[in-house]
Amino acid sequence: MSQTSEPILVARGVTRTFGGVTAVNNVDLVVNAGELVGIMGPNGAGKSTLFSLVAGARKPSSGELRVCGKDFTKIGLGDAARHGVGLAHQIPKPFRKLTVRQNVDIASYVLPRSRRKAAVNYALEVSGLTNRQDKLAGDLGLLELKRLEIARVLALEPKLVLLDEVAAGLNASDLDELIDLVRKVHATGKTVILVEHVQEVIHKLAERVVVLEWGTKLMEGTPEEVSNDPRVVEIYLGSPQNESALQREKNSSGETRLKVEGLSAGYGPVKVLDDVSFEVGKGEILTVLGANGAGKTTLAKALEGMVKTRSGVVSFNGDVITDLPTFARQRSGLALVPEGRRLFGELTVRENLRLGLKSERGFKATHKDQSPLDTVYELFPKLTELNDRQAGQLSGGEQQMVAVGRALAGEPDVIIFDELSLGLAPIVVDRLLEAVVKIANSGISVVLIEQNIHKAMAVADKILVLKRGEVVFSGKPKDFSEEELQRAYLGAD
Repeated sequence: MSQTSEPILVARGVTRTFGGVTAVNNVDLVVNAGELVGIMGPNGAGKSTLFSLVAGARKPSSGELRVCGKDFTKIGLGDAARHGVGLAHQIPKPFRKLTVRQNVDIASYVLPRSRRKAAVNYALEVSGLTNRQDKLAGDLGLLELKRLEIARVLALEPKLVLLDEVAAGLNASDLDELIDLVRKVHATGKTVILVEHVQEVIHKLAERVVVLEWGTKLMEGTPEEVSNDPRVVEIYLGSPQNESALQREKNSSGETRLKVEGLSAGYGPVKVLDDVSFEVGKGEILTVLGANGAGKTTLAKALEGMVKTRSGVVSFNGDVITDLPTFARQRSGLALVPEGRRLFGELTVRENLRLGLKSERGFKATHKDQSPLDTVYELFPKLTELNDRQAGQLSGGEQQMVAVGRALAGEPDVIIFDELSLGLAPIVVDRLLEAVVKIANSGISVVLIEQNIHKAMAVADKILVLKRGEVVFSGKPKDFSEEELQRAYLGAD
């Protein structure tokens, strides 16, 4: 493969911080012209932040970053396209009332006028949209929208094509077509870097894969080397040892608290969940597993009414709640501990907890009205000493305790935990999972979405495994083998 004297991308010691949080830490990366490189890693690994630096949307806090021969630590916002970098986004957002050709034509405006028409024709041809160029973008299906997103990038005449989870939401046949399109783009001589959660795309396309963990580069190699590396397996699945302390006596209650039948949901044209069904009994823990992009967070939001259900039925304590708004579901006893905690940083711990109380009675100072908070303080004694501290001044583990406590303050029958351990130290994760077990033992049902796989399976009564929005396993943890688990997260099938 042809190579220029200078690589397309050179990153040396690249670091990006946000306040006190280091999202990308001292990353070194070289990508030569004509390569097709994949970037992968679990949630919070720093993939999106690194991509935003390469795309010119953000600047590094420190380090050297040269892209297409330019110093990207000094370029202005929006200059990346003029320097030869094109970014295709996960969710296409074209001008819906313009035609396909008009959308691609707008992208070509970064070029001299004399080159625009040829660039647009080329982009439409490579992306397979020449016969659809007069169709309104708003009338396109999802695969056609993905093609249009890539065509808009090609109209920039880029040297480097960045693909940000472009496979999201596609069914198997559409995915094959998208893979063929990316191969075609690469075969024209473009350098391609892709961030992708669909492992099939990584395995079929990438010549080399870079794995990130907590903002640092863990390793790089072929897709096969990466998938079989014990370090990569551990960051995705966790360690299978030393989980006995989290195991509990399994609940056998026959009372169904939450029932989901044929649930489908998504965002715009992207279908993220397809025909998902399960039940959770009183005091049961259902652990939801699946690789990044499998639809776990969308499931949490759909259950809570934050994402509209396209089809299917959600029942809670025997009542159908499919069309209920979020606040009504919460009042009825279906609570969510969201990914990222979502606390009010300038309010105190006590004030954040009181916001979760079921009624205004909780704002009055009688002992009886404070009993839900007594339950919280009994579960997390440390919060008693932190009562008057602002939530924004707490550590990540302490903030997660407040988030769990706020959900408990509403006296729920079911709590959905979305990425409980994200960004937390292992010892803190163990303490939080011990709290989840106590919550379930008190009779509250739990839906646990968790990236620390083995720990989450250790506390589960049953598991639900999602792959690209579909259920691939539902049953007891002991019936799902380690090999099947690794395939679900890292396999190409």
